[in-house]
Amino acid sequence: MFINLLPEKLVIKMLVRRRLRQWALVWAALLIAGIVVMAGNYRDVQHSQLQLDVLANQIQPLQQLQVQTASLDSRLDVLQQEVDVLESICIPDRSLALLAILGEAAKSSSGKVQIERMQLSSNRNRENSKRAAAASLPTYLCSISLQGVTDGDQSLASFVESLRKSNVFHLVELKSSLMYQIDETHGRQFQIECKFAESPGT
Repeated sequence: MFINLLPEKLVIKMLVRRRLRQWALVWAALLIAGIVVMAGNYRDVQHSQLQLDVLANQIQPLQQLQVQTASLDSRLDVLQQEVDVLESICIPDRSLALLAILGEAAKSSSGKVQIERMQLSSNRNRENSKRAAAASLPTYLCSISLQGVTDGDQSLASFVESLRKSNVFHLVELKSSLMYQIDETHGRQFQIECKFAESPGT
């Protein structure tokens, strides 16, 4: 039989010290494990930060290029507007030449032809302007709307045929033809659209 002759206070102190030593080992192990985990996380954070810095350095030139591209786009828009104005000024006036062609076609018809109204319009083919310029193709699409009267169907048909044979227009279209009669005068009211293409340098 074992009899403890030590004082009770001393026994309690020894037990407390023993428990503290046991728990100290556990706490030390947990602390070491926490430090290892934190060190690993810190390395991951540093690695991620380095990757972020690299990406930021790569993105910065792209952002500068975007700013430069936006500036160039605005300058191109301004230049394109100036080019449009210059091209509209430089389009040759073909009115006199067209009047001569129309007059010759009217004389060539088998009857009387009277042109009461002529409207000339020119629209730039914007979608194909670059391709047309590179291939030396027409850039402007012009159209002439003619309104007038003839003394009959045969005169109108002959006038339209003369316009087509002039080799100036690539399309001659009879839009409308209506019979009219005023007192003893009768004939045909017509509307004809002629289209042709031209380059701004011609």
